[in-house]
Amino acid sequence: MGRENKKETIAALHRSRIMKAAEALFCEKGFDQTTIDDISKASEYSRRTIYAYYERKEDILHHIIEQGLETLKKELSAAVDHGGNVIETYAKICTVMCRYQRDYPHAVSVINGVSSASFDSGDLSQTVRNILTLGTDINGILTAWIEEEKKRGTVRKDVVPELTVYVLWSSLTAFLTLADTKGPFICRQCSVSQDAFLEYGFQQIFRSILDEKMGAQNCRTGREDA
Repeated sequence: MGRENKKETIAALHRSRIMKAAEALFCEKGFDQTTIDDISKASEYSRRTIYAYYERKEDILHHIIEQGLETLKKELSAAVDHGGNVIETYAKICTVMCRYQRDYPHAVSVINGVSSASFDSGDLSQTVRNILTLGTDINGILTAWIEEEKKRGTVRKDVVPELTVYVLWSSLTAFLTLADTKGPFICRQCSVSQDAFLEYGFQQIFRSILDEKMGAQNCRTGREDA
């Protein structure tokens, strides 16, 4: 490994540690309540070191979102390209979404809550531009998958793939948030396990777009643990 490559590897490790500490604090205290001093203490890096890698607190958040979407894009692409049937592919997508929401909880909440008007300005950082590109790429991966399943007759003919991607995204992330915040109470109340609750929710979401013949079949995803 050359000197420059080694230097960048070490820098990437430092950036990753700072982002991990910041993500935990954003989830615990909220973004606005978290300070650079908090991040410095949690990551065990000085303020000077943090500012050497990030211009400001918002820059750290944007890099966290970017990293999460890069991972999500890679894993979703692998999920839809594995060659299984529609139910198997959906199960893999659910597994990927569970892992994404677990590893980047604050980033998910920010993405779901941000207004599109925030991106109308031409004065956007390169990281934010990357985030927008990644979002478009992820939508494209899922849209292409739904279009292919529509051709195969597994998805209803009246489904609009581009719109369905937004509905699926919002449904899955909202359901996973519900399972995380109120899941234990719901499971006790309904006498079901957490896995059974997740399975039921995933099935209900996906049945909304499946062709009637497919929807009448057992839609059990057989989701892997995230």
